[in-house]
Parts: sequence; C-alpha cells; structure tokens
Amino acid sequence: MPWDKQFDIDVALDKAKEVFWTHGYEATSMEMLLKAMGINRGSFYDTFKSKRDVLIRSLRRYDTDNRASAIRAAAAGYPPREAITAVFRSMIDGSRGPLGRLGCFLVNSALEVAPQDEEVSLIVREGLRDVERFFADLVRAGQEQGQIPKHIDPTDMGRTLMSQLVGLMVLLRSQAPKTTLESVVNQVSRLLT
Repeated sequence: MPWDKQFDIDVALDKAKEVFWTHGYEATSMEMLLKAMGINRGSFYDTFKSKRDVLIRSLRRYDTDNRASAIRAAAAGYPPREAITAVFRSMIDGSRGPLGRLGCFLVNSALEVAPQDEEVSLIVREGLRDVERFFADLVRAGQEQGQIPKHIDPTDMGRTLMSQLVGLMVLLRSQAPKTTLESVVNQVSRLLT
C-alpha cells in the first residue's frame, strides 16, 4: 500500500516561502524550514529533493500566485495611466502589512540567490519580463485612450516602470521614509507625461 502524505504540499510551500522571505535563503536552516512547514525530515526528503528545491518551488508559487495577481489586482478598475501609479501606491500601502517590510520575495531572491543559481535567475527574469509586458500593455492602452503621449515607446517604458518598481521594492525592504517612497510614485507619474 503506497504511503500517503500527511500534509498539504501547497500549504507547506507557503510556510517555507514565508521563512525564506523573512530570513533569506542562506540564513534559513533546515530546522527552521521543518518547524515552519510542520513536517519531519523523512517527509521532507520523501517530498522535496533539497532546501534549494523548496526555494525554487516556493519562488515559482509566489511569482504566479502572489506577484502576478497583486499587480493586476492593484491596477484593476482604473484607467491605464492611473492603473500604473495605482500599482506603485498599492505596493507602498501593502508595506504596512505583516510581510510588507520584507519587500518582494522575487526581488529579494534576485539579489541574494540569482547570481549563483541559474534556475532562480530564470524565475526572476521571467517574472520581471511579465511585469515589463504588463506595464507596456497599460502604456499602449493609455495611448489608445489619449491618456499617455504617443511619443513614449511602450516597450521602453515597460522596462523603465519595471525598474522603478524593483527599486521601490528595495526601498520598502530597507524601510525608506514615506517621502522617499512617494517621490518614486511622483516620478513615475511624470514619466507618463
């Protein structure tokens, strides 16, 4: 009779994500992971290959379930130009929540792990490209509606806005003053004129 898992893999990955997000990959010990995930070492190795495997699976889950949905939800219901600044404001507002001071798990992983791990680097690049495309699509829609000038190249602006968002996430992680965070949103607004 095959052995049944006594835990929900998705729940365990979400708990692991919070540990990595809070402490970083290197500072997260196996004991910390096992405790947070609520599983024993045998179950861990029966399900996951390694600590790195858990990081990669957690990061992929975060990118699709958290990062992608968060920016789309923040922009929903706004005209394109306002949707862009709404994404930035939403990130600032979200920084007041329990995980907000931690910045973005994807950006944190880009800084800590991606330089040494090609698979993590690929996940980060895919996520950031999605953010670029998202913003470029909003710029195009804004141009069609006459909210954003036609001289702005949507692809270039998508990259610029993605870079500004990454910078904002780093500032949030470093607990920059609200005036600094607001200046990023103001600059984004000026870029679209």
